[in-house]
Amino acid sequence: MPKPAESLATAMTPAVEAYVWGFPLISVQRTRALFCSRADTGVMNHIKDLATPADRGVVVPNNDTLYSSGWYDLGYGDLNIEVPPMDHPGRYWNLMIVDAYTHVAYVCRRHLGVGGTSVRVTFDPTTPAPNDDSRVIPIATPTAWVIVRVLVETAEDLAQARKLQQAFVVTPPADHPKARTERAGRPTAIAATGVDIYHEIKRYTQMDPPAPWHPQLSAAAQALVDNPAGVATEALEAGIEEGEKLVGGLNLQGSVKQNGWSTGRDATGFGDDILKRAVGAKFGLGGHQAIENRSYTAQQDAEKAKLDGSRALVLRFEKDALPPCNAFWSLTAYGPDLYLVENEINRYSLGDRTPGLIYAPDGSLTVQLSAERPTQVANWLPVPPGPYLLGMRVYEGHAEVVACEWFPPPLLPLPTAG
Repeated sequence: MPKPAESLATAMTPAVEAYVWGFPLISVQRTRALFCSRADTGVMNHIKDLATPADRGVVVPNNDTLYSSGWYDLGYGDLNIEVPPMDHPGRYWNLMIVDAYTHVAYVCRRHLGVGGTSVRVTFDPTTPAPNDDSRVIPIATPTAWVIVRVLVETAEDLAQARKLQQAFVVTPPADHPKARTERAGRPTAIAATGVDIYHEIKRYTQMDPPAPWHPQLSAAAQALVDNPAGVATEALEAGIEEGEKLVGGLNLQGSVKQNGWSTGRDATGFGDDILKRAVGAKFGLGGHQAIENRSYTAQQDAEKAKLDGSRALVLRFEKDALPPCNAFWSLTAYGPDLYLVENEINRYSLGDRTPGLIYAPDGSLTVQLSAERPTQVANWLPVPPGPYLLGMRVYEGHAEVVACEWFPPPLLPLPTAG
């Protein structure tokens, strides 16, 4: 039986619990409303270019893969999905289906290789997604967000990656609506809505009831969601304030830190921990589970100084300590708002596919992070001139990555000449 949400984090009032529990649901529904105000429901929208600073749909976007995305209502029936054969065994691809509470189901290279496949996605709130090579994928809510990623290996590879991207086909029932929606508030500014947020949670739970195996609200918090008007405004406002502190404060239970980097301990989702699920929705909605891509974040250097582009840093990988993975790895810098930032060479990620990387004679690789352009730009990742967040992604990481036994090296000050 699912545990009551209140037993899974620090003691919460009903208003705090409802806010934290409902945060992922609001994030998903607001994102759906935002995306579907620009593109029809029931249709895959293929984005033909890599993410840039102009893209503001999802926070901390990657700059490595082409995205395709579509929103569907499984209440109309099943989806049939065709995955094309890839052009070579090394081509990374991934398809994920996200439900209204951010539970993830995978159809991916790890499970199915590169020979192409067909799967069926069906509404089934009684069965968690198996996340294996199954060809029938149960999803626990009518709302289903399908996201496709195809790796762009080099700038010259973009045209080929687009062909593969376009060959992913999602077919809904013939009577599935194709319609635009009205926006429903900013997904990145949920607390700013005020006490109406509780009415929003109620409305969305009616659209997408939680599965029986999803963490259940305590009786008091459920009563609040059922009738927000029956609770004093002051109590609701206090719940939002405290809930936002928990979520916005990155108060992750079970996170692991090493060398100035942090990552979540969990490899396959957030389980019954509503706080970790809410934090995941705020800082990485639509992002991968660690078993597919472990993401590391750094906000401080080895001297525990906040990252700031005015202080040049280096990240040195020894020959035998490069990120261990079956797919690829990349580094990306984000501004304080968690979006990409313009730079003079239009380089928004650096990784094992970056053309022209210079390795030392001993096989090591040193990356420079700075706002100021260095003399040699081959190994330079431009960062904002002020505060920034550095992210590292390791796709299809080896066992030591999945188990949180491997971490990136520390960020060190750039050695001074002489």
